[in-house]
This record gives sequence, structure tokens and C-alpha cells, in this order.
Amino acid sequence: MLHKTSGIILHTTNYSDTSLIVKMYTQHFGLQSYMINGVRSKRSKNKASLFQPLAMVDLEVLNSERSTLHRISELNIHYHYTSIPYNIIKSSIAFFINEVIVKSLKESHPDEELFLFLTNSLKILDLEEGNTANFHLCFLMGLSRCLGFYPQGEYSGQTAVMDLQEGRFTDHLPTHRHYLDRGQSMLFSKLMDTGYDSLTGLQISKAERKQLLQTLILYYRLHISNFSDIKSLEILEEVIS
Repeated sequence: MLHKTSGIILHTTNYSDTSLIVKMYTQHFGLQSYMINGVRSKRSKNKASLFQPLAMVDLEVLNSERSTLHRISELNIHYHYTSIPYNIIKSSIAFFINEVIVKSLKESHPDEELFLFLTNSLKILDLEEGNTANFHLCFLMGLSRCLGFYPQGEYSGQTAVMDLQEGRFTDHLPTHRHYLDRGQSMLFSKLMDTGYDSLTGLQISKAERKQLLQTLILYYRLHISNFSDIKSLEILEEVIS
């Protein structure tokens, strides 16, 4: 039976001389893999260039309960990026975001809130005309909410320690080493209070930006099993320096 859904392309793997296996996060089926036959043939209407990471597409798919590899009957671009491919800062952020999504999503079940967060985030990044140097930080914080480990509590004079392992602000020093001191906790709290609509209000130094990014990656490693090293991190930090 054919189903219509939207999706975000995450990764492609060559299957043969002309075919691809495309991994994507879909609105109605969650994380799925699809076989695209003949995509490199001259007669194919779905050219390989369409299957770029983070491409937002509309699909007509045939999902089989007997297999983890499904078929696509029809595919069309849902949203055409206007600036991300041509802006080195935005494209570096997008490359980083794509890698984080791939390493974070483990389950195949659909999540409407997560799908809308991802698509809205990508559109906002593409359309943003101001400074996007802190966009990835805001994205990571927002994604943690969708994935179920958004930090609990709030920073105050009494709860001035952010316990990264427990995911909450606390009034005492933990017995483990994964926590932030008062100054770092205040900065972390400042990011929690920042949304995409108030990014320009997040006035932080380059050193603080780097520290926040390292903290958030550690936070993800503590809360997502087998969250491996981010290969695009070095490039991102070099571009946003």
C-alpha cells in the first residue's frame, strides 16, 4: 500500500552502479531506509543530486512490514534552500546539524514534534539574515527537549551547579566529575533562555561559544548511548571562530 509522507534526507549509500540506499527521518514513519533504483541512469527522473543531506522532500512510499528497507514510488523537493548551500557559515552549521541528527536518532517510531522541530530549524537557518554564529547551540538545546533530556530546574543562587549527568540544576557538588561550576552553569542557563527568535540577544565571546559547544556535546554523550565523535566539529569551530 502506498503512503504519502514528508521526510528529511540524512545519509545516502551507493548500492550498485545506479542505485542508492537513502536513510531519512520521515514525518509519519520515523527513521527509515529506502532503496532508490536507477537513480544514476540517464532516464531516471530522480537524479542523485536530489538526495543531498538535509534535503526536505515529499514522498510516496511503499513500506513493507517484512523488511527494514522500503521503496519510494515518487519523490519531490518540499523546500528549496536559498542560502544554506551558498553561505559557508550556514553550510558548516547544517553539516554539523546533519551529523548530530544521524548520531542522535536511534528509534524508527514517528515523532511529530521532533519532525516539526527539525524542519522548522532548517528553514529558520536558511532564512535567517542576521548572525547565525550561535545557531547550532540553540539547535542542540532545542533538540535535547525533543529527545527527552532537556535540562531540568533553573539556575539560581541556591541551585548554581548544573549536573550534566543527572540533567538538572542542583544545590550541591555531585560526586562525579560531569558538572559545571557557577559561572559555567550561569552561561548554560543563559543559553536555555535563548530561542531562535532571540539569538541576537545571546552576547557571548568566542571562548564562551566554544565552551558551550563542548559542554553540549558532552551532555549528548552522557544521555545518548554510543554517541560517537562529531567529525564536523573541527571544521565548524574553524569557520565560526
